[in-house]
Amino acid sequence: MSQPRKQHYLPQFYLRGFSADGRGVYQIEKVSGKCYGCQVKDAAAVKDFHILDYEGVEDPHALERRLAELEGSLSVHLGILLAEGVVNREATMYTLQLLSIMRLRVPAFKEHVERSYPSSVREVAKLMERNGKLPKPPPGLEEKLKVENLKISILNWKSMELIFKLAGSEDALSILYGMRATLYAAPPGMTFATSDQPVALLHPKAEDYPYGVGMNTPGVQITLPLSSGKLLQLDHRRGQHENRVATPSEAHEFNRRTIAMASRYVFAPAPAQEFKDLCEETREVRAGFIFDDIDYEGSFVQLQRYIPLSPRRG
Repeated sequence: MSQPRKQHYLPQFYLRGFSADGRGVYQIEKVSGKCYGCQVKDAAAVKDFHILDYEGVEDPHALERRLAELEGSLSVHLGILLAEGVVNREATMYTLQLLSIMRLRVPAFKEHVERSYPSSVREVAKLMERNGKLPKPPPGLEEKLKVENLKISILNWKSMELIFKLAGSEDALSILYGMRATLYAAPPGMTFATSDQPVALLHPKAEDYPYGVGMNTPGVQITLPLSSGKLLQLDHRRGQHENRVATPSEAHEFNRRTIAMASRYVFAPAPAQEFKDLCEETREVRAGFIFDDIDYEGSFVQLQRYIPLSPRRG
């Protein structure tokens, strides 16, 4: 059986929630501001995004098939949550699982993994090279085989393994389950957009956390637009889960967060000027996962951080 090689990092059932007709969305390029219609089946998809490429694999598309089964269940519970709100605890918990997956199963985090893992290997190899712990290269190949000249990459299956291990970890899900959830409805005349990195972490005092924040950092707020009409926010404040209608200023701020997190694309039900303006406003904003390689006195450590969004200034 053939398998489509165009594989979605945002599930199609999720994208349909941002479609006016259930078939198409508007795709906005964050850098250029160019906006055009795009079929859901073609949006938020990358060739072989979930491919398993280890030696001897019998079905390179096994992960893609398994995800189709998982997304069927998540789609049902998301529909229940959108209809009944966060009073339905089971639907809320399944939607938090979806949030955990969508925070990491996106090109921005995959690219982070593809940079950080090889960088770590290279830096360790450099230390070994300096300390004479690597075999001597054959005569004439000394320059080519220097560690700094080697191409080091990570196989796709290893990236996927890490992504889903982190997304499904009991620690991560426990943090999400323990947070207060608010389901916001868009105010009349406004809609929510989503993006290629739809989960946003904001901290009101982000500048006080030079080493980044995590989901369990006090004061952090996590948002995920669930459809053009609903958005989920999590925080660590005390109180019950609730459903409420966002004010126009709240809805605009939520869209700012979603679009600020976008690395390349924003997806919306209509080519609203608000979304294009926010693309321009947040074009230089940088948030998300970063790493630093630290070589100090003969030892090596890689520092992984999540840089949160800051509140809007002015």
